Amino acid sequence: MKVIQLGIRSLLRFRLYTTVNILGLALALACFILIFRYVYSEYSTDHYIKDIGRVCFLTYEEEQTHNVRITGSGKTAGWMSPNPLEDKDVEMMSVFYPFDGQIMVNEQSYSAASFAADTNFFKLLTLPILKTNGSPLLARPDEVIVSEELADKLFAKADPIGQTIVSSKGDLLTVTGVFGKPRTKISFSFDMVESSHEEDDKLVGSYHLVLLRKGCDVKALNARYDQFKKIGEEDRYKVQFFPLKKLYFDNQLITFLPKKVTGNITYLLLLFGVALLILFIGLFNFVNIYTVLMLKRAREFGMKKVFGANKRQLAMQLYAENIVMTGIALFIAWVLVELGSLLFHAYIGLPTRSSFSFNILLSVGILFILPLVTSLYPYIRYMYASPITSIRSVNRAGASVVSRSLFLCCQYTITIALIISSLFFIRQLNFMMNMDLGYETENIIKIPPLRSPNSNSMDAWNEYFRKMEYVEKALKESPLVLDYAFANTPSNINSTPYSVYVPGKERMNISADVSSGSQFRILGFKPKVGRIWDDSIDSFEDFNVIINESAKAVLGITDIDKATVISDGFFVWYSGIDKDRRPEYRVIGVIEDFNTGHLSKAVPPLIFYYYKHSQASLLVKIIPDKKQETISWLRQVYGEISGDTFSYQFLEDEVKALYDSDRMLTHILTFFSIIAILISSMGLFSLSLFDIQQRYHEIAIRKVNGASSGAILLLLLRKYYLLLGLAFLIAAPISWLAITKYLEGFAHKASIAWWLFVVAFIVTAAISLLTLIIQITKAANTDPSKVIRAE
Repeated sequence: MKVIQLGIRSLLRFRLYTTVNILGLALALACFILIFRYVYSEYSTDHYIKDIGRVCFLTYEEEQTHNVRITGSGKTAGWMSPNPLEDKDVEMMSVFYPFDGQIMVNEQSYSAASFAADTNFFKLLTLPILKTNGSPLLARPDEVIVSEELADKLFAKADPIGQTIVSSKGDLLTVTGVFGKPRTKISFSFDMVESSHEEDDKLVGSYHLVLLRKGCDVKALNARYDQFKKIGEEDRYKVQFFPLKKLYFDNQLITFLPKKVTGNITYLLLLFGVALLILFIGLFNFVNIYTVLMLKRAREFGMKKVFGANKRQLAMQLYAENIVMTGIALFIAWVLVELGSLLFHAYIGLPTRSSFSFNILLSVGILFILPLVTSLYPYIRYMYASPITSIRSVNRAGASVVSRSLFLCCQYTITIALIISSLFFIRQLNFMMNMDLGYETENIIKIPPLRSPNSNSMDAWNEYFRKMEYVEKALKESPLVLDYAFANTPSNINSTPYSVYVPGKERMNISADVSSGSQFRILGFKPKVGRIWDDSIDSFEDFNVIINESAKAVLGITDIDKATVISDGFFVWYSGIDKDRRPEYRVIGVIEDFNTGHLSKAVPPLIFYYYKHSQASLLVKIIPDKKQETISWLRQVYGEISGDTFSYQFLEDEVKALYDSDRMLTHILTFFSIIAILISSMGLFSLSLFDIQQRYHEIAIRKVNGASSGAILLLLLRKYYLLLGLAFLIAAPISWLAITKYLEGFAHKASIAWWLFVVAFIVTAAISLLTLIIQITKAANTDPSKVIRAE
């Protein structure tokens, strides 16, 4: 305790340096905590599951296309031999299937992302169960477990247990349980889970979750099934166990899980790298200013060594002082984090998920480990200096000039690199946002498709078709609608590849998607060769396709008049189709390439087959001056056929959403660059204050000998601008290499312009000049006689 009291007393003797030091570290810690907390929440996605390390999905890799998907067959008996679901390392299994449809409560219709699952479902996905009727979950065929959010929406303040829901299949279900939100982020969410049974025909497109036995090696388990085998009457597949903990960051698996979200590991690593750089700037700044404090207290440490202070005592004092300053900085940092997290989320777009236990562990780690790092250099420096050297170095810079210059140079190197990177990311984001996508986006509204029935009931399907006809009739008659189409947008084009080939050419995997003349018209797809769809003459029974320029190139087609594309299966199945017919499609046109997603990716080869009334989103071209009037009218139309909340999105906003991660990263880099400049400026202020105070006598002598204030100003600035120039020479090539590495694989990228580096240097130099100019001007204008008399 006495050591801590002595440390506090010593630090209070130099309040200005101590205050600047603590504030600089607090800013760095606040930035680091904000990013690290977000990174941790992303990495812990799905870790609400008790045995996350043992829970796996079953995946299916098709032999022809090598597409890997999670959905498969629900049949397990006689499924394949050997059956992986019957492996000795499989402890438990759950079969479930998702569906997205309309449910009814008190004659009111609602949308709900639903699962049908067996009794093991909640044993594997260990969501918090808030309420039950006391019986095992999903044990009866008419049970449903709802989320707390859906229960509040459907039943308000009434007790949901015992309430009834009409499912999208028309079944009457009784609510027997309520589950809450998981403690971590979830990669796929759902609103309700109803009970299912093996005889249910919907299990054909089901998902398999398995719990492996403790100690099971997934790689060794998968090696036992590393062969393609025929599953029933289907194609040949290779079945593997895929750890659920990897699902969130995997963007290759084909899955149709509702509300599925995918993380971006590249952005996480970039964010964490930026957070570490800010922390390093704070640490360099902290150690640098602390060495100044040590110089001012050189006599104190020298006398302690004269009177017998040993290594342990010196180490304890340095550690205690650093703990005190780190503790205060950590407290300020948490205040900044809690006050600024909402603003950070609102203006930068970085969501935060707080965990009390994580916050405590992080704080304890910082409080006790960080002082060890910051105490190391001062301890080595003063432990091995002789007492007489320490006493003589009172108020003198001495050999510490080199170390202080090195730390300051490192700070400015990181700062300049961050500024260059932020400027480039701004340039790249603007480049992508303003690039011609190859299709129309202005004044087009996208409305989610009507929920199709999840049953074979003809009454349900007739009601569905009646609603579709009602909507289409209203669209045709409305003067507010310029055009419409039931179609996918380019960002939602089916990315599942088909195995296709041109006779005499190599077989290739190419994505194919449904399309129509109205879709091509409303999105402005431009024909390059041949023609595009005409809804008045084209039919899905014609076996025609249209391809884009990229598909024409990879398929090796030179003359579309003679070109045909052969697929392994039919693009459209319909009643009366000749199953013995070869799925050969005639190419009737080639359209210009357009971008289908993030502009970091190249334009993929695409095949479009015709089907006008697909169960896709509704695209509506509206009059620019009547947006709100049209939206109100559409809300009224949909309100008459569906009681659920009407939702829509402008196509321009959908495209912008593709770059949310880029926008967030750009904002964070810009914000952190400002913080880096601020911290470096605080360090520069402290170091320059100390250095100039040591040179007051020199300045006075020079003025007596006729030196002007301008000459003294240049003399004092020279050292810092040499350091700044050296930092720029180091930061520029590092930044260029980092940006070049990041852009590898980008199909569309902005150039790394020379002015980015110039602007970064000018900004840093200008702010540094403002930091130095006041102190240097004051020193240069000081009366030399007073300084010499004081000496």
